[in-house]
Amino acid sequence: MNVFQHLDELKDSDGVGNDAIGLAEVFNSLGYKSHFITRLQRKGKPLNSQFHLTNNFQHPTTADDIHILHYGGAGYPYGLFLNLPGKKIIRFHNITPASFYKDTTTPDIYSAMEKFESLSYLEIATLAIISDSIWCDSEFNLRTILEYQFRNPYIIPICKSYDIISRTEPVSRNHSLVFVGRYSPQKKWEDLIELFSHWVQEYPDAKCLCIGSVIGAFDGYFDKLTELVRKLKLDDKVEFLTGKTDSEVLSILQKTGAFVSMSEHEGFCLPILEAFGSGIPVFAFAAGAIPGTMKGAGVLLKTKDYPSVVKQMKDNLFQREKRTSLISEQYKVLESYNQFPFQEVVSNILSSGIQ
Repeated sequence: MNVFQHLDELKDSDGVGNDAIGLAEVFNSLGYKSHFITRLQRKGKPLNSQFHLTNNFQHPTTADDIHILHYGGAGYPYGLFLNLPGKKIIRFHNITPASFYKDTTTPDIYSAMEKFESLSYLEIATLAIISDSIWCDSEFNLRTILEYQFRNPYIIPICKSYDIISRTEPVSRNHSLVFVGRYSPQKKWEDLIELFSHWVQEYPDAKCLCIGSVIGAFDGYFDKLTELVRKLKLDDKVEFLTGKTDSEVLSILQKTGAFVSMSEHEGFCLPILEAFGSGIPVFAFAAGAIPGTMKGAGVLLKTKDYPSVVKQMKDNLFQREKRTSLISEQYKVLESYNQFPFQEVVSNILSSGIQ
């Protein structure tokens, strides 16, 4: 039997790519032959799977096969997914609301994102009719598509195991802050920079490390971020770090004082869990899937009143007992993710839920 995972592009470094690669390993362990069908050519480490491109897919398929469409919005030529024989599963990651692009990009980009959002939900409506099951990676994402009445909905976290760098807590830490994500408006990088402008007044040695990737369509947004840095006179303090490998990102996380997310729309937020494993305190604005992903660990920020947030961070970072307890709870949550029985859950779903 074959399992075909459909996605626009398979990357090693993002949440969708990590999830797809993890699911391929699960299906291989269950006796399936793993395939990826992508619109763009694969670039990355070798995998125990066969690769196909959407524009010349010719591999024989049967009704016994399983097709998984990783969905995060319109773009993939999903007609191929619809027409191939076999069971159909939607792996739903999220759709970013167009409203985030209204005042952060050009009017043309905002208009395009409105059309993208509308088209995405039209596709979701169609996919709900033909799909045998939907697997959401968070409760937040399940709530997002609940009204479409998909058959056999499940919540299965991103299929990944996490490294845990457990070590003796130092007496003190550096004061630098870090966040990881694409430079896109819903991540609210500008709010992180504004928060940092307050933070650095108390800790002049601090840096703000912005690890991400520039998306061509959103260049205007990245320009706004660099302009804000200049306006706040933080040129020597805020660093935009691009092109970092997974191992380089983890190395930076381990050496930083705290991970801070001001993002207002996350379908899961994998970097938070990587920060958990790096042994640094995590502070995150309570929006989207973030509260569910953190499972009570770390510190949820209920406000963006920056002086209040700075005080909350100081209270947790520089009292050693509080910081040690916070990091310990983060490790426990990460252990629970590492113990998630993906093979058993997927096997049970396939045997009782959709076949």
